[in-house]
Amino acid sequence: VYKRQVSTQSTGVFKSDTGMPAYHSKFNDAGSARIICSIPLLGFKTKVRGPAPPFPDGQEDIIDEAFRLFKANVLFRNFDVQGPGDRLLIYLILYISKCLRVVSSASGKVTKKDALKLLNTTALENFSIPGDTSFPLGGFVTAPQNRADADTVRQYISQVRQEISIRVPEILYQKDENTPDKWWMCFSKRKFLNMEL
Repeated sequence: VYKRQVSTQSTGVFKSDTGMPAYHSKFNDAGSARIICSIPLLGFKTKVRGPAPPFPDGQEDIIDEAFRLFKANVLFRNFDVQGPGDRLLIYLILYISKCLRVVSSASGKVTKKDALKLLNTTALENFSIPGDTSFPLGGFVTAPQNRADADTVRQYISQVRQEISIRVPEILYQKDENTPDKWWMCFSKRKFLNMEL
């Protein structure tokens, strides 16, 4: 079920004009997760080193959730933020979109092996964090309170980006390692919240 909303970008608080339910993160109750810059440092399954806590195998983590909700939520231009999990979900969806654009815009035929290389490079590029003027989600988050917080949130976002860059090719090339799934690639030009990373 989709809904259109009226937003207040400066605060990250969004009011629905329909009352219809949106697709929100089940991790909005962040529990004991550390929260920096209004972003929860939730655990997820990964072999990438970083500050994310460990997460049990066989359970849906926040990155799994972002992939599951991606095709529905990417169509929204506005979104009702209901908790810290939603703030992280927004970033994950935007980064998945970025990965799709990278694969889509690459010249020639892009195999799974090619996509892994391209997205690994993308994950390691310089990126902005909360508090930077270029960070696209400024209305949703707060600036780091100190250098230690800035370093930790940068490490966490880097870890998230690297893990998504590993998982995207697994999804895109699940049926054919030589051709990305057209039912994912057709979303490569969509802009969730009319934003991009």
